Amino acid sequence: MKGRAILHSQARRRQAGRAVSKAIDAMFENSPDETKTRPRRTSTSVRQADGDIGLIVRWILFAVFFTLLLVVGNTMAQSVRERVPELAVLKTLGFTDGSVLGFVLAKRLRCACSAACSDYCWRRRWARWWRRAPAAVRAAARCVVWLIGIAAIVLMSIAVGLLPGLRARRLRIVDALAGR
Repeated sequence: MKGRAILHSQARRRQAGRAVSKAIDAMFENSPDETKTRPRRTSTSVRQADGDIGLIVRWILFAVFFTLLLVVGNTMAQSVRERVPELAVLKTLGFTDGSVLGFVLAKRLRCACSAACSDYCWRRRWARWWRRAPAAVRAAARCVVWLIGIAAIVLMSIAVGLLPGLRARRLRIVDALAGR
């Protein structure tokens, strides 16, 4: 019985809403600012037709991330180009091609890890200072988040350092010391 009464009251509210919207539309029918009242569900679908804002933001962030990756990769390649004579001296002293590649990749990993540690320290300081983000700090302490972050650091280091490292690996000692 109670459910039937609720349905009956909802139906009366809908009818009253339709009557009010028709009255408002009739008031502005021949004015320069004519209105057309629609149900709320219709306006939601119109907003969704404009585009998925979350998807757009994700693509923009992906483009920014990719651009940053290219800039960092170019900087790292320039760093290896500036150290060609040093790498040639290492090869002269007996270091293998693989160890030179390892040195370049280890340097990239060290740079990425120091940036990640610096970022983590600033985030912790911000959270303590503002006292607004206890949930964010708790989320950052989860093991899964740490593992994803470490994997991202390693993958980024390899992606950024692989091409300059391979160039250093193929380096000929005579050409490098001669400045060619």
